[in-house]
Amino acid sequence: MLRFISQSSRVIFLILLMVAAPKTIWGKDFPFTSDVFSADEGCRWMAPPPPGLQMSAHFIYGPSPEQDHSAWFSAMQQYRAQLHQATQSKVIDMRFDGVRAWVRLKQPFAQALKIAPGQKISLRIEARWLEGGNQLCFALDQRDPQAFTWKGWTGVLNQVEVPKTGNWEVCEVSITCPDLKDLHGIFQPIIGMDETHDSHPAHLEIRNIQVQTGQVSLSSLPELSRLAFESVQAGHLIHRSDLRWASTTHTCRMVMVWDEDFYDRELGTYTLEKILDDGEREYGGDDILVLWQGYPRLGFDERNQFDMYRDLPGGLAALRQVVHQAQQRGVKIFIDYNPWDSGTRREPQSDEVVLAELVEALDADGIFLDTLPGTSLKLREEVDKRRKGVVFMPEIHPPLDQLSLCHGSWAQYLEFPPSPGLLHLKWVEPSHVQFQTRRWDNSHAGEIETAFFNGSGFLVWENIFGTYNPLSQEDRRLWKRCNAILTHFSDLFTGSDWVPFFPPAQKGISVQKWAHSGSTIFTLINTGEPIQDQPLLELPYLPDRFYLDLWNGKRLREEPSGPVTRIKGSIQKIGCILSLPASQADESLHNFLEQQRFLANLPPEPDRRNFALSVVDPLPVDRTHKRSKSHPPQGMVPVPGTSFHMKLHHLRRECGTYPNPGTPREKWKDFLWGSPFEEILDRDLGTVDIQPFFIDEAEVSNSDFKKFLDASGYQPRDSTNFIKHWPMGEFPQHLADHPVVYIDLEDARAYAHWAGKRLPTEPEWQLAAQGTDGRLWPWGNDFDPARCTSDSGGTLPVRSLPEGRSPFGCYHMSGNVWEWTESERDDGHIRFAILRGGSYFKPEGSIWYAPGGPLACTDHAKFLLMDSSIDRCSTIGFRCVVDSE
Repeated sequence: MLRFISQSSRVIFLILLMVAAPKTIWGKDFPFTSDVFSADEGCRWMAPPPPGLQMSAHFIYGPSPEQDHSAWFSAMQQYRAQLHQATQSKVIDMRFDGVRAWVRLKQPFAQALKIAPGQKISLRIEARWLEGGNQLCFALDQRDPQAFTWKGWTGVLNQVEVPKTGNWEVCEVSITCPDLKDLHGIFQPIIGMDETHDSHPAHLEIRNIQVQTGQVSLSSLPELSRLAFESVQAGHLIHRSDLRWASTTHTCRMVMVWDEDFYDRELGTYTLEKILDDGEREYGGDDILVLWQGYPRLGFDERNQFDMYRDLPGGLAALRQVVHQAQQRGVKIFIDYNPWDSGTRREPQSDEVVLAELVEALDADGIFLDTLPGTSLKLREEVDKRRKGVVFMPEIHPPLDQLSLCHGSWAQYLEFPPSPGLLHLKWVEPSHVQFQTRRWDNSHAGEIETAFFNGSGFLVWENIFGTYNPLSQEDRRLWKRCNAILTHFSDLFTGSDWVPFFPPAQKGISVQKWAHSGSTIFTLINTGEPIQDQPLLELPYLPDRFYLDLWNGKRLREEPSGPVTRIKGSIQKIGCILSLPASQADESLHNFLEQQRFLANLPPEPDRRNFALSVVDPLPVDRTHKRSKSHPPQGMVPVPGTSFHMKLHHLRRECGTYPNPGTPREKWKDFLWGSPFEEILDRDLGTVDIQPFFIDEAEVSNSDFKKFLDASGYQPRDSTNFIKHWPMGEFPQHLADHPVVYIDLEDARAYAHWAGKRLPTEPEWQLAAQGTDGRLWPWGNDFDPARCTSDSGGTLPVRSLPEGRSPFGCYHMSGNVWEWTESERDDGHIRFAILRGGSYFKPEGSIWYAPGGPLACTDHAKFLLMDSSIDRCSTIGFRCVVDSE
């Protein structure tokens, strides 16, 4: 299905389909492919192997000891040919873990069905029970008619039991769309399992789904047919010369735009050379950098993922210069696409068009497809209109049909087989590169070994959304040797003249053989004891041949024995042997061997690169200003000095938090770590002693901030987005009593200093909001947080809702706007501050957004800091405090 259906056959098919114009849509018009049905939670597309081959979702296993390698290799070649010729049927593997597992009809087809309340839908499924439960459920997802974002679901409408025979069985069922007031928009058929119906784990396979419903307009059929056969139309993309560069990349690096090695706030400049120099020095250099801009900052305000690029320091023009700087050093730049970002500001055009425009504006080389297993022809077409040679790379292991559109992918937490495995996608399409990663692991030797053995790639990911998990010195040195070989001999690793699991001369060794232009390279993995000066390979005897140990940078000994030559050497874990004619041994090869020999003999030394500064305590607070207890400043309320028990409720969100006071270094990881992302840390900071202070009874208003600007003449270092809600910089009288927003931490500090005050520390803010009785909300445990939101979808006047006061008489300490606290920390890689209170804005539609809406007194959020343009938000304000004498 990847390549070999002709253009003329497609045209004939479309004509016949339009002439037939069926009144109902059946499975024969919706082919059972990944272009039509998405395998979502707990499901994956797979192609069943022919007899004699064993494989998992990600790997093909080598021949068993009793199998003849020649017969096994013949079956492997047959398997690949079948896939390319579209003669192999595919199935969805459904593994229900007791939570959910769903297959969905994709967007254009769900839209074409035009399901309405009261309408009947008939489904015919071919399924096979393998283990556990056997109840297959049917339901409808509710989707927004414009953005197609998820709005809810009907619940299980019907179910059918798949007979527990282990054979393929046909199951038929009908469902009726409910006629409920809260259901409207587009209804999307879904098939699977859900804990709300039955939580018993199960394992099923599905190989066909047919859908029948009401009449579909004739005009929609050509477009539906085109979408259904995207992978056929896109087959030629595999061989497009402008996209082939991806096959020779081996090192991809994830770069957080907030990383202090990427941007220097003090200088106000991008410092990409620090990252590029580090990569070259430590592991041989990067081929691709992914510039990550969204999560975990998305959701703090209404800005979308594209706005986050636009609002980086200097805007797109400065970022374009960064892209060119990388390209001049031979490094490609990818931008990031978050399809789940549907609850923030909407663009006037489709995501595909906006992505294409962003690629053009930046001269980007690729798009990373976050949380996706693939993409669509529409994105390919939109990007090609503006810039050729742009590669798409999904995060999720793509189905085979996507190999024509995606020239690389991440190999994230693949299920490693018990012995070395062959990458499934790499075998099907040798030019497809997969970047191995297990980002939360401390050792990455397994990913590196898998990448090298398969001639593929490795993902360097050290700054994980604000959590620092650096590569060890051992991993950096290991990948540097692998990277050097993969890069110098890249042409050998992308061709189809490849024999996997080539028979070795020693037990415990697995070998891949790659050939190109007279040279042959062998990658070796040793799973047994180290081997010293023993035969590693037996090869046909060829005169005038060199055999080189590329791993250690030296020539190997040869032992001719009749028609074969035994190649002797040593191997600990990884090995690599090059066979080439003597005439091809040039100076560049000699220099390469010298470099590999140097790396092999490099003695251990202290790791001076990996460090992290303490973020247990925030930066010191300026306590210059004090006020007399007997003269409370106007607009402020007193908070008496006291000791209170401080508890915090923190969602990890993959960016972690700061350690509790007094936490020893060896325990920092318990707090800094961002995995599991959904884990709640209920933290007990113990008793905190607070000196008496005064706090603003309300957030600083626009009127207050205007007085500051008029009196001080304050001009921010960078005015981008500064009080953006003031039209043309003019004070908006109708917002006089609303909290001032679009100010960053530096702006807030400037105001506080002018007013003879400061920002509250986090414990001070919590005491003022919570008091000493441990209440959940400032206004009592039974407070309804909905009272803090605005019907207009914006901030409330600072002194509205007079009944909504905290224990010490403060307004809106939860739910109007986030509030800055004096809590800045810097671990040497990421600067961040702690926000308190929540805001009126609460994005819907994804678990990946920052928390929104009003938050309890114990909740806080880690807010990554970069510079003013991106740190200023429409949802963040502040209030001040001053110490009491």
